[in-house]
Amino acid sequence: MWTSLRLACLGAVLLAFTPWAQAQEEMAGTGDYLQSSQAFKDYMLQCAGCHRYDGQGLTHRGIPDFNQSIGLFTRLPAGRDYMIRVPGASQSQLDNADLARVLNWIVAKFSPEEMTPEYRPFTSAEVGASRRHRFDDVLKARTELTVQMNKMGLEPAPYLYGSMER
Repeated sequence: MWTSLRLACLGAVLLAFTPWAQAQEEMAGTGDYLQSSQAFKDYMLQCAGCHRYDGQGLTHRGIPDFNQSIGLFTRLPAGRDYMIRVPGASQSQLDNADLARVLNWIVAKFSPEEMTPEYRPFTSAEVGASRRHRFDDVLKARTELTVQMNKMGLEPAPYLYGSMER
């Protein structure tokens, strides 16, 4: 009987810490994001169609280059939110945990200089809290972020969507 009671108590304790354990698991291996073959596959299937396999995007079509740029957004709370809410990410087929994994992979792959000890990995909870809020105007949000980053001495890749000649 005591064994059953001890197991029941242990189960209750473990259930109480499940959200904490999940967050710890998501953040484990912060330096090893590029080792995730699933994140690579998800990037190729969900993102590379526009941003290309090399992250260069198609600037002349309004698709920004990720290289030495995308990680700059992680320095601002609004920039992190932007990365989650941009339509290609927020409306992808990825669940919150997979999108968080891909966002961390993208930063590690295309902006490795931003993977400093201060880097805070994206988590499924952060993605879930932001992605359901759609932008009314992505260009306006990106422009405001660019102004903020420029004031910090940062220069993200140009975003010309909606402002190019036809």
